[in-house]
Amino acid sequence: GFFQTSNDHEALIARPKDFTDNAVPSGNSVATDVLLRLAALTGDEGYAGLAESILLLLRESMMRYPLGFGRLLSALEQTISRPQEIAIIGEPADARTQALLSEVRKRFLPNAVLAGAATDAAAASVAVLMPLLAGRSQTNGAPTAYVCENFACQLPVTEPQALARQLGNT
Repeated sequence: GFFQTSNDHEALIARPKDFTDNAVPSGNSVATDVLLRLAALTGDEGYAGLAESILLLLRESMMRYPLGFGRLLSALEQTISRPQEIAIIGEPADARTQALLSEVRKRFLPNAVLAGAATDAAAASVAVLMPLLAGRSQTNGAPTAYVCENFACQLPVTEPQALARQLGNT
């Protein structure tokens, strides 16, 4: 697990590692969730490996006392069901882009990751860091959404209703 202090922090009797979730999730639970989301956005399985090491470390504790690991159990669920990957290419100020974003945001999609770029060129320029945007472009100059799983995407859509159907199918 991760410590709550850095290596160069003032000397403590013991460096704390908090694992259990309370009203505020533990740092390790949040880190696990973030690492899994980074893996989904970047395709870097190193992030997923770090997250899975925390899950393995705490598997017995989660089984014995699940109420103490609510956020960590949510992260575990992300490893069981692959996250939805959603990419939207379109100018943020464009009402059509906002309509696509609204369609995503009005849903409870706890395992979804959302990436966006304003233009085809912007998507191409960040594709090295975020492969979810690689090869994604607008369709006929219209803001376009892609719903993917494990970087394999359904057909691109430009209408909120079509995006709603795709989000409902995954």
